[in-house]
Order: sequence, then C-alpha cells, then structure tokens
Amino acid sequence: MFNLNTATIKLNLFLALIIGAFAANAQQNAHTLEFNLQKAINSFSANQNKLQGNAYGGELIFHYNVNREAKRWSSDLGIKSIDVVFNYKRMHNITRVAAPMKGEFGDSYGLLGGLTFPLANISKAELEFTPAFGILYAGESWFSNQNPVVGSKLNFGLKAGLKLNVPLNEKTAVAANLDVLHYSNGGTRVPNNGLNVVSVGLSVARALNENITASKPNFEKEVYQKHTFDLGINTGRRGVYQSRDGLWRTGLYGGYNYRFTSYLAFGAGVDAVYYHTIYDANRNLETYQSKASSFDRWRVGAAIGPDLWMGNLAFMAKYGYYIHYNSLLPIKTYWTAGAKYKLNNWLALQSKIYIHQTEADYVGFGLMLTK
Repeated sequence: MFNLNTATIKLNLFLALIIGAFAANAQQNAHTLEFNLQKAINSFSANQNKLQGNAYGGELIFHYNVNREAKRWSSDLGIKSIDVVFNYKRMHNITRVAAPMKGEFGDSYGLLGGLTFPLANISKAELEFTPAFGILYAGESWFSNQNPVVGSKLNFGLKAGLKLNVPLNEKTAVAANLDVLHYSNGGTRVPNNGLNVVSVGLSVARALNENITASKPNFEKEVYQKHTFDLGINTGRRGVYQSRDGLWRTGLYGGYNYRFTSYLAFGAGVDAVYYHTIYDANRNLETYQSKASSFDRWRVGAAIGPDLWMGNLAFMAKYGYYIHYNSLLPIKTYWTAGAKYKLNNWLALQSKIYIHQTEADYVGFGLMLTK
C-alpha cells in the first residue's frame, strides 16, 4: 500500500510538472494584450515654461512575444517582446503657470513602437524596462492657439518606462507602471520647446493564442558583416520662428562601423550639412535659427557612437565635435540620432535628427549606401 501511494504521488507530481511546463511554455510563447490606466504626476517643458494641472489617460499595448519566432538579436538582447503602443492623454487641465489658457494643449494621441526588457525578478514579480518611439498628434499648437510649448500638431513621441509585472495565472498578469513621455516636432516648426509628461499607471495583460508552439530558432542562417562603410544623404526642413515656412538643409555622412555582436555596432564618421539659406542679420526673422544659425553654407563635424541592430533595422546615436561651423552662437558640439532600415545588402532608408545641446536642429530623410 505504501509503495502504491508512493508511486501514485510520483505519477501525480510528474503529470503536474508536465502540465506546468506546458502552461509555462504556452505563456512564454504567447502574445499579450495590455490595457494601462494612467495619471500624470508631473508635466514640464523647456525654457522655463512651468506647467500646472492634472492629466489622465491610458494605453492599449500589443506585445509580440519574440520567443514565438526567436532571432539571434532578440535572444542576445534578452528582450521579452516587441510592442505596438496606442497612447492617449487627456491634457485639458494642463496649463502654463505664467499665462494659463484653458485647454491650451488639447488631447494627445500617440502610436509608438517599443520593446520590453526584463531587468530583474523579485519573487514572482518581474521588473521590466519599456522604451518606445513613434508619432504623436497634439490637439493644440502654436498655430492653433499660440501656446509656445508645442510648435505643431504632428510630433515625434519618445517614451521610457519601468514596469513591475506580477502574473496572476498562466494567462493574466497585472502591473504597476512609471513612465515619462516626451513629444516635440524635431524643429520642423518653431517654437518647439516640447512637452514632457510623467505618469503612473495600473495595467492588466491577457495572453492571446497561448497554445501555439514556438518554432526552433536557427541562428546559423543569420549572418552579419563585422566591418561596414556607410555613405548617406538626407534632406529636411528647419522651421522659421512663428511661421509655417521653413529653411531646407541637406546632410551628408560617411563613416565606418565595427559590429561587436548581433545587435551592437560602434561607428565613427564625418557629418557635413549644407544650408540652402544662411543667416542674414538684415533678414533676422526670416533666417534666424537659434543654435543652428550659420553664416556659411557648410558645417562639418566628426562623430562617434553606437548602432543598435534589430534584424534589418538599426537605431543610431552619435556625439560629435565641429571641425568647421561659422555659427551665430558659440556651438562646438552636436548630437545625432536616427534609424536606418536595410532594403538589401547595400541600400538602406534612413532618418536622422541633428541636435545642439537639447535643441533640435532638423530631421532629415534619405538613403544610405552600406557595404
């Protein structure tokens, strides 16, 4: 009798392990849909535009589980999911302290792409980092009600967040969230101080199609070159202050990249920007462009920084020093950030923003030869 009970207990434990492993595997491979209710705890902007009031909103997030079809870059990075985020903020009660106007910012609607990075496990809870980037529509701008914080209704959105995720069962999880959302237009229209909203939130996530088995990854087919050279061209427009007009730039870049891993490369190169219209003191309102004002047609700088690769898509960031820049203001350094998407082995689409200190110059779009 003792042996029978022992055998039964062992069998039940074995079956429980099998069922538990299947459920864990199902959850591990499942895509999820998350709803996040948010309340803003702080809103702020640049250039001493102090803000007051409360904002509320929410997010609807689809998490594409990378374990369903793992790639080398996602496995090496250790990411949990690729995310599509719809973000809504009700901003009607947010106003400037100095010159409040009811409803001066309107509501905002964002569509962002992001990643979820597990950082640490705390008992059953998991701490995650959730960056995202995309486009955002603002209900009001300088050109609709003359608020100096938001220069245009169409903006770039950038979000960084922390999430404490707690599973309730194999299909459902709840989470506490903290994030900051920034949006501005990259200098396409000015003023362009931009708006930042810090929010806390509570969310619930539900697994979708959790019974699908993940495919076995084949990393041997994924190859990448360690040494590459880039030659890129882009064009974009910098806004004229309090005007719908703009002044055009053309940017050139040539550089070398060394690929350390499937997801990380480090590059160095030269940026050259051509001004189609230069600064003229006699036409100050038409040609003044703050830290980007130049007396010469060309400015040239050398920059270094990393590329983060995710398959054929890479995000770039570089810090540079000017070799030549005959500027109105004493500017010696700059930043660039952007993305490139490889169409084939030698051609990529690119977008790139040039930044002086914390002030955006312009966003350029173009092509890049890479080999």
